[in-house]
Amino acid sequence: MQIHDDVFIQEFETLTLKPEYFDHKGHIRLAWLYLQQYDLETAEQKVCFGIKRYAESLGATDKFHFTVTSGLVRIMAKRIEQQASSNWQSFITHNTDLIEDSAAVLNQHFSATLLQTEMARTQILAPDLLAI
Repeated sequence: MQIHDDVFIQEFETLTLKPEYFDHKGHIRLAWLYLQQYDLETAEQKVCFGIKRYAESLGATDKFHFTVTSGLVRIMAKRIEQQASSNWQSFITHNTDLIEDSAAVLNQHFSATLLQTEMARTQILAPDLLAI
């Protein structure tokens, strides 16, 4: 069962969102919602620092990856602009690769060598293969 967008964001921001709502698809949903409300830079910052904070609240202090998260937000922003998806369901229907194989999407822009670095994990790095 999916919870309403406003509840999803409010519970995420207050660190009360149940983990079962925040799998990979939940990360993508959060990014989509923030991209609807904010400019790219603000949405990117809110997604990155919000997910890092949420993960830390669950004790997952070393799971968050800044470059992966930022890269996905930027790819999503570009697709939203190009596709003019009017709602979450339409966006996700036309972008199943973001859910099913986000690594392949990222690997078009970032080398595995770059993504495996500690620097990529702890800060936002630019793509080294193909600009977003």
